[in-house]
Amino acid sequence: MDRRGSKRLYSKLLCIYTAILVCAISALVIYFYTSTKNRFLEQNLDYTEMMSESAQSYLEDTSDIAEYIHEDLYKSAMELKDVLHYMSDEPQDYLRYRLNVYSENKNVEYKGIDKFLLDAFQAYSSLNHILLYSYERGELTEYTRDGKSYRRSANAAFKKRFEKNNLAGEEYFSYLKEIRNPQTMQVKGCMILGFRSSRFESIWQYYSRAQLMVYNDEGTVVFDSAREYPAKDIIEAGRKEVLEKRLDAYVIQTQNGQYHTVSYLKRHDASKVPVSAVVMIVSAGIAAAVLGGLSVRYHLQQLEKRLNRILDGMDVVMDGNLDVRIPLDKNGDELDVISGCFNQMCMNLDEHIKKRYLAEIEQKNAEMEALQSQINPHFLYNTLEAIRMKAICNGDREVGKMLYSLAVTFRAQIKEADVITLAQELHYCKKYMELFEFRYQNQFRSLIECPEEYLNVPVIKFVLQPVVENYFIHGIRKKEQDNYIKIKVEKQDCYQIIVEDNGNGMQETKIAAKNRELEHDSMQKQASIGIANVNRRLKAVYGRAYGIRMETGPQGGLRVILRFQPAEQPDISAGRSSGQQEETDMQGSGQQEEQASQDTV
Repeated sequence: MDRRGSKRLYSKLLCIYTAILVCAISALVIYFYTSTKNRFLEQNLDYTEMMSESAQSYLEDTSDIAEYIHEDLYKSAMELKDVLHYMSDEPQDYLRYRLNVYSENKNVEYKGIDKFLLDAFQAYSSLNHILLYSYERGELTEYTRDGKSYRRSANAAFKKRFEKNNLAGEEYFSYLKEIRNPQTMQVKGCMILGFRSSRFESIWQYYSRAQLMVYNDEGTVVFDSAREYPAKDIIEAGRKEVLEKRLDAYVIQTQNGQYHTVSYLKRHDASKVPVSAVVMIVSAGIAAAVLGGLSVRYHLQQLEKRLNRILDGMDVVMDGNLDVRIPLDKNGDELDVISGCFNQMCMNLDEHIKKRYLAEIEQKNAEMEALQSQINPHFLYNTLEAIRMKAICNGDREVGKMLYSLAVTFRAQIKEADVITLAQELHYCKKYMELFEFRYQNQFRSLIECPEEYLNVPVIKFVLQPVVENYFIHGIRKKEQDNYIKIKVEKQDCYQIIVEDNGNGMQETKIAAKNRELEHDSMQKQASIGIANVNRRLKAVYGRAYGIRMETGPQGGLRVILRFQPAEQPDISAGRSSGQQEETDMQGSGQQEEQASQDTV
């Protein structure tokens, strides 16, 4: 059995733990959904009750206002007499009466019915209109909020509604207050105060989940928010139990004088959870399941990693290497005991073997070192290419890609001419950065921007790799995930290759000191290829006016500018250089062997 390929224990534990986790989270999601549903039911019932109370409160307020206006009329003798004469006298006699009273009381402000009603409109904003109806004369006068009045004979329709005390409509509802002569107690007429019903709509819109209906004793609807059911059916239902059954809803009934309110909430809407709440609960459940699954998988992977370390150690020992030691995690479990015993076994076995075969092993090591010293760079390059082909044939494309990037970089060092095209330099730099992508996976991103017309510009080789290497050594923030490095080619008075990053950067004083050293070529020479080396090479080939300059990047990192000016453009029609042709051949060979491996699979 392939010990590394077998993952039955891992798969079994992962399935079991994931199933348990999904069941637990599903139960929690159902619980929270049910709890939220009950909470919305209680909340909606409370809102329905508050809506009913608000509508009832408005009816009580308007009833009180009508009573206040009626009482105020009797508190002012001048205004009461004016309205009694207005209802009893002919228009000419009423005007003569007002003129006489005004003449007799020049020093006193005359207070008639017009001013009284105007003050009432100003005092109460909910008051819509006031009607004065004279029983003796059969005349009806309507006063509106704009101060206008309309006097006319009452028509048959009004008299019919008046007899039934049905003085309400869809936009208003009214209260009737009779006016008597305080001396004879004879009823002269009445005052009908109409109030706006639009307030009911405001109340309903505030509690929009429930429905509201207001009507009077005669069945005239003042306000109906739903209009889903005939008002006659709701009014005839009468009792709350019958109405709840007919509407399939929770119902609250109230009455204030001749006006009734019915607040009802459909049962299927009462406990309905909004889509946003459902999405939030389900999203939370999914997030918890994902996090839990990742946590379970992480712990199982740690367990698998410890088991694989033991198996790897065994494989190494089977290959003859007894120097392997399995690190102990100090968890105190059976795996640590096995690892400790394995390490002790390797130590004892290695000591026993060294006593008998030490001379033979040393001889073999000497022979191996002699063989390794004979390996030349071309042999290493060819070996890397062979290993890459083998990895691709075995289906390990990631290792093949790493070996390809390393081989391209290695090949450029041993085969390319000193002057190459800018396209080749960017290509080698890209392959060099790909090696670091495997080292810092998902920790940085790279971007190369170069106009097509600059790709064939000649440049000395390996001017970018030391700059990029300097970033990965000193600049990259290893604990962060948003690292990036950008290489951009542009032309102003000369060609410029701009390398900028968002790394650790340098202080302005240090940058200024480095630029002075680069300008005067006074940096201490080093054995390795670095920025100072690249700067010297650029100045030596292209002149003292060119080279490297550093500055602070726009994202807080470092911005390195390489300036150069080639003497002439390369002959594009002459074809690609031998280095490009070899690179193409190598890529074509890799693609053919990759295709061959896919066909084999």
